[in-house]
Amino acid sequence: MKKTILILPSDPHSINYEIIKKTLFFFNNKKNKNNYLFVGDKNDLSNYIGSKKINLNFVDVKNNLKTSLYMKKCFKKAFEILKNKKAHGIINLPLNKKFLPKKYPGFTEYISNYFKTYGNETMLLYSKNFSVCPNTTHIPISLVSKKLTKKIIKKNIVNIYNFYKNILGINNPNIAIMGLNPHNGMDFKCLIEEDRIIRPAIKEMKKNKITIQGPLSPDSAFNEIKSKKINCLIGNYHDQVLPTFKYINKFKAINITLGLPFLRISPDHGPAQEIQGKNIANPDSFLCALNFFENYYKKI
Repeated sequence: MKKTILILPSDPHSINYEIIKKTLFFFNNKKNKNNYLFVGDKNDLSNYIGSKKINLNFVDVKNNLKTSLYMKKCFKKAFEILKNKKAHGIINLPLNKKFLPKKYPGFTEYISNYFKTYGNETMLLYSKNFSVCPNTTHIPISLVSKKLTKKIIKKNIVNIYNFYKNILGINNPNIAIMGLNPHNGMDFKCLIEEDRIIRPAIKEMKKNKITIQGPLSPDSAFNEIKSKKINCLIGNYHDQVLPTFKYINKFKAINITLGLPFLRISPDHGPAQEIQGKNIANPDSFLCALNFFENYYKKI
C-alpha cells in the first residue's frame, strides 16, 4: 500500500514555487512508491507554473489572507492530517522564521510542540555519507554551556541510534560526539563541560550497548569521520557542525526532525528571498527529501 507524504509549499515569498516547478518530473513518475499531497494554494502555484492543469494532488488552502495567517492555516491543516494518521510524513519547504509564533526559534520546535514532543526532538542534518546533529539548536552562543545537559545529549544519541537502526537498517550505527572547548579543554585547569557533562553521558550510553566515540577534539573531528567510520557526528551547538556539513554536502543533504510520531524533512537551505524570481534556485535538496521517502517508504 502506498504511503501519503504531505508537502507544505510554505513561504510564498521565497524560491519554493521555483523548486517545485523544477521537480514536476518527479511527481509525474507513475512508479513512485508514495502518494504526495500538497497543502497550500493550488491556484497560486498554478499561476506561477503557468498552467491550470498541474498534475499535483492538493488540500487547497486559499492564500487570501496576510502571509502569516495563510501559513498558520496551512500548518494547522497539515498537522490535523498527520494527527489523524491520514499521512505518514511531511516535507516542509523553507520558510522565513518571522512567520512562526515568536516563542519558537525554528520549525523544529514549532512542530514538536504541536505534537506534544517538545524537548524530545532531535535536529539531524542527513546525507548519504554522514550526518550531523547539534545538541543545542537555535540559542545564543552565550547560553550553550548553560543549556547543554547529559539529558539532552543522551536523548539525541537515542533518537539518532533508533533512526539509523529502524529507518536506515543499520543495526550498530557508529556515533561520535565533539567536545565543546578547544582541544576538549586539555589546557584548562578548571572542571569543564567535557568532564561534567559530555564524558559522563558517553559512559552511560555505552552501558546501553550503543557505539559512541568521543569526545573528539572539535578542530579535527570532521577529519576523522572517514577513518573512524562515523555515521553521525554530534556537536554541541548549531554552528559547531552545520557550516562544515553544508560546505561538504552543498545541496545533497536534508534536515530531518527525529522524535516525532512521523518523519519531518525539509531541504537543507533557507527561503532565499534574495534570489526569488531569478530562476537560479537549486532543487536538489528538495529532490533528496523526496527520494529519501521513496527509498525508505517501507520503514515510515
